[in-house]
Amino acid sequence: MDDPRIHLVEENLLSQFEILADSGHVTRLPDEDVVAFRRDLPFPLFNAISGARFAPGTAGERTRELVAGYLERGNGLLWWATPSTMPPEADVALRSLGIHPSPEPGMHRTMAGEVDSGRTPPGLAIVETEVDEVLADVLAEGFGFPAFVVEPMRAAMASISSGVLFHVLATLDGRPVGGGSGFLSGPDRRTLGIYNITTLDSARRQGIGRAVTAELMRLGRERGCTDAVLMASQLGRPTYERLGFVEVCQTPQYVWAPST
Repeated sequence: MDDPRIHLVEENLLSQFEILADSGHVTRLPDEDVVAFRRDLPFPLFNAISGARFAPGTAGERTRELVAGYLERGNGLLWWATPSTMPPEADVALRSLGIHPSPEPGMHRTMAGEVDSGRTPPGLAIVETEVDEVLADVLAEGFGFPAFVVEPMRAAMASISSGVLFHVLATLDGRPVGGGSGFLSGPDRRTLGIYNITTLDSARRQGIGRAVTAELMRLGRERGCTDAVLMASQLGRPTYERLGFVEVCQTPQYVWAPST
């Protein structure tokens, strides 16, 4: 039996891929059976594949064919899988190339009921913001991205309409310490996808990530969202579970990073 919550997770993630692929900040490949794009930056985030809808019996061959182009260019690869877009043959092909998945639960909760932001430190403020250099720097530092990624990432995010993508910045005593993003999907934009939740090392274990997530949910509810979805890291999963999210599927990432 199909779980509609899985559809919401997939739809949100794949909608983002479609928008980024057509943003002009990457080059979209012409393949019609997959969403694939690349850029001459040695970083997997800008060289990515998702949404594979391969013809029956072709998944293994098509996977090896696609990946070969990325390996040849040497800029890395992110293949972000969802339940309906990762046939077993594609998984086998990726593993045979030495590209193994990192488990990542796709999680869901309805927007009904209260959202408990938990205990937060004095001096914490979370505000909605544009994608400026401050937010980009916080996200890059929080995720450990190299410096050359900051401006391309900021520009790509800023090119997406604020009607579907919005952001918050967390400050502690006026110092930027965290942030996150919300992405709206579905015919009426009723699904909130929660992304980019990060806290700087110096401010972790104080409930800031939970508070940022709760604020994104509050803003999503103001925009009429009825469901929230996210793809959780191992570190973040306990926080999301405390906020009422439950795992409904797996959305593993297959990542190949170029040697430096």
